[in-house]
Amino acid sequence: MLKYAIIVLGALGVIAATFFAARALTVKSLTNQTSVFEAFEEVDGTWLYSDKIGAAAASNVERARVAINGPLGLSAKEAVYFVALKDSQGDPLRSHCTYRVSGQRIDTRWWSLTLYDSLTQHYVPNAENRSSWNSVSVPRSDLGDWEVNVAPTPQSGAWLPSQTTPDQSFDLMLRVYNPSAATRAILPNIDLPDVERVSC
Repeated sequence: MLKYAIIVLGALGVIAATFFAARALTVKSLTNQTSVFEAFEEVDGTWLYSDKIGAAAASNVERARVAINGPLGLSAKEAVYFVALKDSQGDPLRSHCTYRVSGQRIDTRWWSLTLYDSLTQHYVPNAENRSSWNSVSVPRSDLGDWEVNVAPTPQSGAWLPSQTTPDQSFDLMLRVYNPSAATRAILPNIDLPDVERVSC
């Protein structure tokens, strides 16, 4: 009897250890802030894109990752998402550097450019209470061109504050809401903004 009890307890121990190890790996995968972008494809060396966010084709794991980590709430019918983790030179975006994000008119109902702390995926607190610019608020030229300056200290023109603590990473999220049929037809190969590193 004692022999069988030991066998049963051993088997239960193995099952329990396997369960908790698998659970820990699953939680780590789902809560890893970079995992939400793993399904994104590189578009032009700077911007990443996915057509699975909010789409029926998204897997349960992808849905869970977005629900836990990603600021990507709308369906694919309503919005498409691009994210920049690097500048146009291919280097990671860092808080102590100054960047010039310059773009052209996007054929869509509305778009926004938002800065998120890479670690928390939250807005960066700042005195301006500014976390984004959009197609209505950003200053534009007569041709529709626009520029946003990203830096930890105030900049002339449209300024998007990054973290004041040096060497922190951040993401730039470009949301394109209700793009036109012509824009959807060529996704993801639209004219995306340049993210030029001005200084560090």
